[in-house]
Amino acid sequence: MGGSPVWDGTLSPDSFNTSAAALVKRWKEIEVDDSLPEWTWKPCSKLGVPSEVEGYLALERVYRSCGTSQEQIEEMKFDGAGDVAWVESSSDNVHVYDFHAVYSFSYKVPVLYFRGYHTSMWAATNSR
Repeated sequence: MGGSPVWDGTLSPDSFNTSAAALVKRWKEIEVDDSLPEWTWKPCSKLGVPSEVEGYLALERVYRSCGTSQEQIEEMKFDGAGDVAWVESSSDNVHVYDFHAVYSFSYKVPVLYFRGYHTSMWAATNSR
């Protein structure tokens, strides 16, 4: 009965922040597919002031297409300002994915949210 304590699977906010910082650092050090963007820490704002302690991890604008690499897509699709300038006549089957790792204070665990969309949907909603 006096054995080692059992881990309940939860994580403290400090542990999440430490692990998030380690992931961002390690992602830059390891040899990951060069076409993937980097994980970044997005600080949350309290009363308009960014907090470096509270925030979430983000891996945004991950592009996937059948037969086309990430670099080819970026070369074709980005304008000088870094904004996406989709070509309406493009026949590419390009999907875009965003991943956000957020700490859940209710469940005391990280939660991964992701959003995926086809580029034609993005272009249609943002061309107005």
